[in-house]
Amino acid sequence: MEKTKKDFFSLTVKAVIINQEGKVLIIKRSENDSIKAGEYDLPGGNVDYRENIEIAIKREIEEELGIKVEIGPIIYAFDFENKYDREYEFGKEKIKVGGKGLRFIAYYKEGEIKLSDEHQAYEWLDFDKALEKFGDSDFTKDKKESIVKTKEYLELKNSLEGWKRCMADFENYKKRQNEERKDIIAFSNVNLISELIPILDNFHASTEHIPEDQKDGGWVVGIMHIQKQLEKVLEENGVSEILVNVGDEFDPNIMESITDANLRTECESTNGNKVKKVLMKGYKINNKVIRVARVVIK
Repeated sequence: MEKTKKDFFSLTVKAVIINQEGKVLIIKRSENDSIKAGEYDLPGGNVDYRENIEIAIKREIEEELGIKVEIGPIIYAFDFENKYDREYEFGKEKIKVGGKGLRFIAYYKEGEIKLSDEHQAYEWLDFDKALEKFGDSDFTKDKKESIVKTKEYLELKNSLEGWKRCMADFENYKKRQNEERKDIIAFSNVNLISELIPILDNFHASTEHIPEDQKDGGWVVGIMHIQKQLEKVLEENGVSEILVNVGDEFDPNIMESITDANLRTECESTNGNKVKKVLMKGYKINNKVIRVARVVIK
């Protein structure tokens, strides 16, 4: 033979399978197995020629265990030692095929475990208990390392998720504090605002009935300017008008009904519950009503 090349490798894929309780699935090889009989192992096997890696690991798990899993991230990748290399002859050349391994995290989804003839038993174990089943032999050390790395990954992931929850809670807390601060600022002036609103009522009462031929008069323009200034001051302090229109359904949360003397007394029953006329505007600070609208209902 002229030369030996090592241009090819075979790939094995195995998975650290986690169930809903956070336990690891380990399997025990059959006593009749030609390779490491009776040793503990992780589910998986070889990737076939031109086979997709994720399809391969799912296929191996289903063949060995009969269950469905969701494949997670690759947790460990490594080269097998040279002593596990295999040689193949092609004409005058020897091709040396090495071995590489990929270890995944997988999450159990469904199905009852039904072991293939390759294995004799299985166990769902806590991480530390599972690690006790694997020694430091060439066969078991990559499985042990895969479980260690999976444990570290999940602990880090849980810590990160906990940190994200804490950050989200803190952001929500800051938003609540900002809203409460706005409310405190707004409602600290509620007494003053309550005294200003009747003044605004008087302005509205005065400016609503100005004759058309006087609306452009200097004194009218001045009064309207003062009215708008007052409205702006209230708006900047979080005060907004409660919009009530004729024909709206009566809402006792934002309205106060005044009887129509021409139709009934306040104690008499009514045939309707609609706003007939708005006598006085209502106002709120943010979403809190500081004065209900006074209306006539019909």
